[in-house]
Amino acid sequence: MPICGFNQSMVEGLSDFHKGLVEHGIIMRSEKKSQSFEKTIEKELDDMSRFRKEIQRIEDPEIQEITEALTNYASAFYKFVQKKGIKNYAKTINFLNKFYFEMDNKYYSELEGKPEDMKELAIYLNTIKD
Repeated sequence: MPICGFNQSMVEGLSDFHKGLVEHGIIMRSEKKSQSFEKTIEKELDDMSRFRKEIQRIEDPEIQEITEALTNYASAFYKFVQKKGIKNYAKTINFLNKFYFEMDNKYYSELEGKPEDMKELAIYLNTIKD
C-alpha cells in the first residue's frame, strides 16, 4: 500500500494542493507582506514547527493524526521547493507527480506480495530523478 492505487483524481488533487501551497502560501503572502519568498517560506516553516508542538491538544486521535500528517507534508513540500528554487515550482510539482505515480506503479505491478516488497520499493525510489 504505497498510495492505495494512484489515479488521475489523486494526481490532480495533489497538483492543485502543491500549486496552492506555492501560489497562495508563498507567492501571494510574499507580495502581500512585501517580503522575499525565502523569508515567507522560513516564516511558514516556523509556524508549522510551532504548530506541530501543539497538535497533541487535538482530542480526536484520527483528526490529530491527519492534521499532523498534513502539517508534516506541507512542511516537507516547502523545504523541497526551497531546495529546488521557487522559480522551478512547476517542475517540482511535475516531479512529485511522477515520483508518486512511479512509486505506486512499481509496487502494484512488480512488488506487491513479495517478502521484501517495501524494502525493494524504498530502494527503487532512490532511482527516480527529476
